Amino acid sequence: FERHAATLTDGAAALRSLLDGTQAVSAAYAAIAAHEDAADAITREALLAVRRTFITPFDRSDIQALVGSLDDAIDQML
Repeated sequence: FERHAATLTDGAAALRSLLDGTQAVSAAYAAIAAHEDAADAITREALLAVRRTFITPFDRSDIQALVGSLDDAIDQML
């Protein structure tokens, strides 16, 4: 969750620089897309770990929902 949240924050910072005009559109878009790709990889890892783990710290559906929500947030930045 921490890695995903950090990636989401970095993506939001790249989006902010795009909207502020402090970075070229193509460069800002590339940065956002890179963070989104990293978030997708983290989501896959987390969902795979949930499937492989017999006992989870809290309900599996809650973990999946939280990771999904984090991923949806960065997806909307593109």
